[in-house]
Amino acid sequence: MFRLISTNAQQGFRPVLLSKVRGNKGPLSLTSSTLANTSGNNVNSQHIVTSTQFARSNSNSSNGAIKNTKMKVDSFISKATADPLIKEAIENPELTRKLEHFKDLLYQTYDKGSFSNTQSRSAFNETVNNMFSLFDNEALRSHLSSKDLFQYANALQRAVYFNRTNRLSGNKNRDKDQSSNNYSEELLLKNAVLNLAELIIGNEFQNRLSSNVIKMLFYSMLQFRFYNEMINLWENGINDPINGKLFLQQETLAIVLDVCFENKRFTYEEILQIYELNSKDTQEVADVLLCTIGKIAIVSGDYSRALDSLETLLKMYEGYGAPKARRELLHSLSELHLTFIGECKDFKIAKHFFDKVIEFSLPYSVPLKAPKVVSFIENCYEADEPMETIIDIWKSTLTHYKDSYTRGASMNARYAILNNGFFGVFFKKFPTLNNESFDQLRKIISEYANIKQIDETFLNTIISNYIWQDKEVLDQLIENYSIYDVQRTPVSYRIVLKKLGEIKGYSNKDILDKWYENLTCLDNFGYVYIPVADWAALRDATILSGFSENRIPLYLTVVNTFRNYMQDRRSCLRFLGNWAKMPEYYPLVAQISDAEEDFVDFGCDVEVKIPQLENLTENVSFRYITREITQNRKDSDFDTRSIHYQGPVLYKPRI
Repeated sequence: MFRLISTNAQQGFRPVLLSKVRGNKGPLSLTSSTLANTSGNNVNSQHIVTSTQFARSNSNSSNGAIKNTKMKVDSFISKATADPLIKEAIENPELTRKLEHFKDLLYQTYDKGSFSNTQSRSAFNETVNNMFSLFDNEALRSHLSSKDLFQYANALQRAVYFNRTNRLSGNKNRDKDQSSNNYSEELLLKNAVLNLAELIIGNEFQNRLSSNVIKMLFYSMLQFRFYNEMINLWENGINDPINGKLFLQQETLAIVLDVCFENKRFTYEEILQIYELNSKDTQEVADVLLCTIGKIAIVSGDYSRALDSLETLLKMYEGYGAPKARRELLHSLSELHLTFIGECKDFKIAKHFFDKVIEFSLPYSVPLKAPKVVSFIENCYEADEPMETIIDIWKSTLTHYKDSYTRGASMNARYAILNNGFFGVFFKKFPTLNNESFDQLRKIISEYANIKQIDETFLNTIISNYIWQDKEVLDQLIENYSIYDVQRTPVSYRIVLKKLGEIKGYSNKDILDKWYENLTCLDNFGYVYIPVADWAALRDATILSGFSENRIPLYLTVVNTFRNYMQDRRSCLRFLGNWAKMPEYYPLVAQISDAEEDFVDFGCDVEVKIPQLENLTENVSFRYITREITQNRKDSDFDTRSIHYQGPVLYKPRI
């Protein structure tokens, strides 16, 4: 293994990564702090087991041995059948069947493939849903073993992870694929997670609870950001006289302490006290707990303790021979290293750790996460570092990504996050348009093109962050889609249309032309309806614009003209239902539903007509459907949240 070891023998095996930072004078002069002793074997005093001495019957007769064995078997059966739980299972065949089915479902959750296709995901979701239904049976829960409970918590955590991964997938068309099923599945998972937490607080699994169950449950709660519920569960748990020690296991503390600190449940000093009390009697602190304490120390400005944690992790990494152990430890090393980059307020320290990743001069691998780089860039802005430094960090990260990773959806997400954070800072640095800011923006676009091909996401990001109130510059940015031959999707057209709402210079004709461009793109992509996102972009460009006074007639006219191009009955109800929550606008939009004639003159200064379309078509009778809302507005108790989808639309639009 390539090791960065100082050549100075007096330094021992302290890596250069640490010694350079610690040796830095001035702002890097750090006081030392000492972690718990981490030398010696990996032995936890809480887990020392005293061996039991088994006495052997000193019989010379084989018949005696057989008789003795038979007596033991009879005694075991007699005691077992006297157990009320076993007796109930034997006498209740229905419960036995449910228990066997539940365990079979647990097994099936590990055998559903890669979830790379809809069929495998559906099979997994069906299995998990059936498992949740059975888990609601109190009698069944009373017969679950400690192993069963762990497998259930593990299956629950996997379901939460796959649901989140599927929901945030970068290759989904949210207008076509994002349905209420995703949200109902997520709601079901949230209820299951909170239900398990409540059962644990209620002491239902007193003799079957394990630290692994708690750990898996906390991972699930983290995904849903149930921070207050996590803290409540943990504080109830540590006060449990039977299971309290399970909540103080180091891997559990590694999860909880971070949450408690971020949510200000404990101060930094109190976190250290909890840590010291629960690690002082152990010969080796778990790597995940060292990582957590190091990250909390960085956020608190205690860089010396954080460096101590990193150094201890490095020593552990060098000493671990098993590849699996090294892989697990590598994650902790990587997380702590990235925290130095993203959370350290001392620019010199953060830059040092950033450069080590960029230069590939580390004895361990660190996948450079875009959110951490964005946080680093934002810290540079707060520290008033020059724009040249920020641009250099951005360009170095782009080059690192290009040289280190293959193309894919995950990389597209990294570029998007990085660029969004960078341009957010850029327009903070240059809030107004002048020669310097304009030249800098042109230079950035040119330099990006030298590193990576300019694509739709990059231009979308610039336009989304654009704050200069100048129509001409925005038009030039929009022209870049053509200049760089970018393949556009409906997303870019929506972003452009939405942005027009922030700039005064665009006329109603300009906005209408952009709307027609949206429709053409949708039609070319095979859409048969106008998605919600396009209606929202039109709304933000007109009626909710800062310059809405002259644009409201355009919005009402466009909606009235294309009202029947909505997707289905539910879309119509939600469209007007959302306006019903805004009384200052609702009467205007309600005119479209209440009108008796197709043509309504809203006083628009441009003519709005339906262009030639191949796929987009009228799907609903908007007025017929939405009068369910307008007729009920007189009832002050009417709540648009009570509107539910009731199946396919059977109403024919008026042609």
